[in-house]
Amino acid sequence: MNAAVADDKLRKLGFTNIQYGSQDENDTVVLMLPNWTVTKQSAKGGSKMLPDDLIVLTCTKQG
Repeated sequence: MNAAVADDKLRKLGFTNIQYGSQDENDTVVLMLPNWTVTKQSAKGGSKMLPDDLIVLTCTKQG
């Protein structure tokens, strides 16, 4: 999923503590979320979380 779309969905669900990490060797800082694709998430799907729990999304740069 595109990182900007994932961010929007998580924020609409009330999550506030979202961080982004890069799995790419050459692009190590995630900037401009629309240019990134989420490849992993720290929270398991369906797990119960509080709105301020940390969610880390690992991304790779598109193109």
